[in-house]
Amino acid sequence: MNKKTKLTKLVLSFAMLGLMTGSAVAEELSGTLAKIKDSGVIVVGHRESSIPFSYYGDNQEVIGYSQDYSNLIVDAVKKELNLPDLKVKYLPVTSKTRIQLLNNYTYDFECGSTTNNLERQKTVGFSDSIFIVGTRFLVKADSNINSIEDLKGKNVVTTAGTTSEIRLNQINSKDN
Repeated sequence: MNKKTKLTKLVLSFAMLGLMTGSAVAEELSGTLAKIKDSGVIVVGHRESSIPFSYYGDNQEVIGYSQDYSNLIVDAVKKELNLPDLKVKYLPVTSKTRIQLLNNYTYDFECGSTTNNLERQKTVGFSDSIFIVGTRFLVKADSNINSIEDLKGKNVVTTAGTTSEIRLNQINSKDN
């Protein structure tokens, strides 16, 4: 079995696990799959400029690593629900809005760079990780910044609403 086939099978398995609740079968759908089946629409949350995960291509279509996963999930849902003409709507989400919009059912799922942590697990479900990342600082080579302590009094930029922003604010509050 080639790498793409393995990836497809893995993604489809996680997609169905993440979207089905309980032991739903085709006749007894509940949760997100029932909502999708009833409406004939699946709403996919995506980031507008989170390169390489999700961003707009030349023709303003949503593309990227995460979008490839999303497309496989949509295909699996179409197959599971026997809805080949299922409409797909894309909803831009941000670091600050993605959890709230998912919790109030504005969109059905997101494949993205949302950190899976214990606090978020209290309100949303996560599949297995599709990537692992850590926060790193980028500075000019001649900046004389070699540690986090060297950032004292300097401007630091990060994406609003991210785990990195929270951690940087904690460090700043503690160490000024």
